[in-house]
Amino acid sequence: MMIAQTDDPIRDVAEQVADSLSHRGYAFVEDDKVEPLAATLRAFLQAAGIPLNVAGEAEPVGSAAI
Repeated sequence: MMIAQTDDPIRDVAEQVADSLSHRGYAFVEDDKVEPLAATLRAFLQAAGIPLNVAGEAEPVGSAAI
């Protein structure tokens, strides 16, 4: 998988997670599954109460941008 820089930091992280899973032989994440992985990461962060730092500013938990 080739990492393409986007305006969505969570999508970029999802691509890195997908690559990491593949490199370790754990799972191969198809390109069309990176968006659902990003959505899962967002949902996890929100459910765990972990605020996102988007563009250098902390986002409140549960904000509309998540």
